[in-house]
Amino acid sequence: MKTRAKSTSRLAFGLCGLGGMVWLGAAVAQSATPAQPASWSAANLPGTSLYQDRYIGGGSLAPDISKGDAESESSDSQGLTRSLQVDGVVSALSSRGSGSPTNVEENGIVAKSQWETVAYGAWSLDASARTGGSGLGPSEQGQGGVVTLRERGMPFDGSWQADNALGDINTPDIGLARLQPRFYLPTSPMQGLTTEWRGPQGLQIVAGGGVPGFFDGIEVPDFRTLDGSTATAGAQWSPASHWTVGGQFIEAHDVNLSIGPVIDGPALITSNTELLTASWADHGEHLQFNLLDGDVSGKANAVGGWVDGSITQGRVQQNAGIFRIDPNMTWGNQVISDDAQGGYYRFDYQSRQWLADVGIDEVRSVSGLGSSTTFLTGNTRYQMSRDWGIGSVANISRTDGETNWSLGSYVDHLNSWGTGRVQADLAEVQAGRDVTLALNQTWSTPVGMRLSTSASVERISGAFVNGLQQDSTVLGLAAFGGGQFTAKLSVEGNVNWAATVQGRAAPAVSANVSLTYRLSQNWEILATYYDSQTGSWTPLTVVSPLTPTLATAAVPAFEERGVFLTLRYRRASGSHFAPLGGAPGAGSGEIAGVVFLDANSNGRIDAGEAGAPNVTVVLDGRYSVQTDATGRFDFPVVATGHHVITVVSDNLPLPWALINEGRTEFEVSTRDRTQISIAAQRPR
Repeated sequence: MKTRAKSTSRLAFGLCGLGGMVWLGAAVAQSATPAQPASWSAANLPGTSLYQDRYIGGGSLAPDISKGDAESESSDSQGLTRSLQVDGVVSALSSRGSGSPTNVEENGIVAKSQWETVAYGAWSLDASARTGGSGLGPSEQGQGGVVTLRERGMPFDGSWQADNALGDINTPDIGLARLQPRFYLPTSPMQGLTTEWRGPQGLQIVAGGGVPGFFDGIEVPDFRTLDGSTATAGAQWSPASHWTVGGQFIEAHDVNLSIGPVIDGPALITSNTELLTASWADHGEHLQFNLLDGDVSGKANAVGGWVDGSITQGRVQQNAGIFRIDPNMTWGNQVISDDAQGGYYRFDYQSRQWLADVGIDEVRSVSGLGSSTTFLTGNTRYQMSRDWGIGSVANISRTDGETNWSLGSYVDHLNSWGTGRVQADLAEVQAGRDVTLALNQTWSTPVGMRLSTSASVERISGAFVNGLQQDSTVLGLAAFGGGQFTAKLSVEGNVNWAATVQGRAAPAVSANVSLTYRLSQNWEILATYYDSQTGSWTPLTVVSPLTPTLATAAVPAFEERGVFLTLRYRRASGSHFAPLGGAPGAGSGEIAGVVFLDANSNGRIDAGEAGAPNVTVVLDGRYSVQTDATGRFDFPVVATGHHVITVVSDNLPLPWALINEGRTEFEVSTRDRTQISIAAQRPR
């Protein structure tokens, strides 16, 4: 009877999912009695004192970062994981655009906590309270902060697990909807409730609903609700070997369509969309079928379908697909690629010396009202020796009888200062021509330090700005880097500067520099300077058949500066935080990383490339953090050994996407900091 009663109470708790008072009581109860180790060893036998290393390497080893300052050591290693971080932020921002100058204060408190339990999974609570900030649009309602409660991995009988979330979150998608190589079905921000259940035979059930909105803010996040409501439900299952089938339904009622910035139209819309999907995979071969059916108020019913396939044979991978999607197709309150039909093919070869990637896309308008495009792309690289490599990238797009193209070539050299690259890019579109010569260098630095720089000269010809034809020459300089300068002081920064040396193109500057000083084991102070000055021009690019060619255009100049001062309290305790994934007293290191928008698709963050904020990063499928305003994340104390990081791409801006969820495998060494860079790329 006790076992049945316990299972019934846990089932009810998981379905409600998110009662805060019940969770708090359960968490406190669980933390009072630490779990027994799965197995005994010399390091954890009862009554065995832990080994303390002294004078290894002549006493030159760095302090164990899991211990902090010895004199202020007060962390509790008893019980399960518990962590708390609280930031008090004061800031001042000034902006100047087409209208009158504005001065804004963005002040508030940001709190993040995690709590692990034996029977109810791992929990996290993120909250913020904000005063000030920018003004609201015609259909927006700011709530003055963010509240998000999440539960992950609640165990049940029969190999079932449940994830639940409440507050300012994103609509869920089934796994087959997330892993789309060509067409992206975006999750959308909302204020509501979601649940996900995983069981035997690959069974997954998701559901959620709430009020749509979007995240806002720089250092102190806010959530702004829009009109209407949204709801979704779906499931997938593996009925036989190699096969997975699934379906999902999403509805939006009386909403504003949005993609990136909000699009406020004269009338609200209601949409209903259904997805049916099936996947087959076996030994490097994969095939997935997808069918969409949807309607938007005031528009005709729309259907769409696409088939994607891939074959991997040794060093060769081939991808191909066909698609047809009617106009006026949406996914919730998000716009997706529609009014398109055609196919694509990709060929990829990789060896120790060669990398070659070529592809072709053929896209035609279903209605005849949109553009029709033939797109060719090629990317090749040859490693001539240990120190020298050469490569090139070419894109050709022919849209409605007009040809646009871009070509880039580069030389990589492993030199005595680090790794350098000389790169030349040429783009020609109907509006004009853009030629850029750049010198990039990733510098060899002491352990714990990073620095990369870029210098470029850009020549814009025949482009129009504010209705005037121009010929301009722009000089650009950029730097990205940082590191742990002393035991208590660290600096991170990204600076990008461009100025016109001839012509009418306006200058542009962006800078984000943050200094962190550790006052004690639990207290830090952070100072951040933010500066963004956008000129009245944009580069010419040819990047994708599914997005229009971007030409130099008249973009209103905009200036924004800000200074942020943060006082941070951070405390972590419990057996898993000393360290994460290891036993108390085990060796540990630190993981620090960034999720960034890889503009040149070279797989590494270069000077001037932006980070992706508010993205969830998961360590070993169990521990999670969110990236900050610059795309950065860290796990301060992680067990020595092999680890895996993945990324939940809910908040990535379109059309950026991650390959294989940004999965990164690596080794952590004792007393070392492991740097991770995860690239989001645009589809080509």
